[in-house]
Amino acid sequence: MDSNRPPRPRSLRPWYLVATMLLTWIIGVRGFMAGCGTATYLRGGMAPDVMVVAEQARDQGDPFQFTFLVLEAAQARAMSLHQDVSFPLSVGKVILGGLLVIASGLALGGRPGTRGFVLQVLLANLAFAAVEYALTRDIRGAWIDLVAQAGALLPPEVPERESLTNPSLWWTAERVRFVLFELAILGAAALAMTRERTKLYFQAVARTTVDPGDEP
Repeated sequence: MDSNRPPRPRSLRPWYLVATMLLTWIIGVRGFMAGCGTATYLRGGMAPDVMVVAEQARDQGDPFQFTFLVLEAAQARAMSLHQDVSFPLSVGKVILGGLLVIASGLALGGRPGTRGFVLQVLLANLAFAAVEYALTRDIRGAWIDLVAQAGALLPPEVPERESLTNPSLWWTAERVRFVLFELAILGAAALAMTRERTKLYFQAVARTTVDPGDEP
């Protein structure tokens, strides 16, 4: 075996690149599906009555299902009340989510000449996430108020009633979700694309396209 033979590109692929790109792929799929669902729902124009949903869910006697159904209905209702903001944002999520899925796949494969494109897509999604969070404050406020009102329908002895009727808890949960599951992941992925080991990995893959003797 030739000791001067360069290492295979696969062995140079950093673990943090794989981890972050898998997470961004999931975020991209989730954003694409959520954007499609929201746009379709808003075009249908059928906003649920949250209190009716809450009363029906309460009669089923399952607090977890009650929370899920009320949360889903409240968010849908809030978005329908702010269609001028939620609809264009949903279209943006479809576009950027799809691009993020493609970019994550390209990064995992080390496709030559695409590192700059992947980094641009990551930064675009990062900027969009920040803009979306800022623009949807009223939407969050609307659905949080609706959830609190619906939660009051639960009997006082149900433990979930206290958390559902606590708006500050929901606001905190949304901030944590935004920071950890959007900003942190996208930021870490962008940082991973700038690391030296990532650059070496892309360069090694590029060399194999010139020299077919090396296996990617």
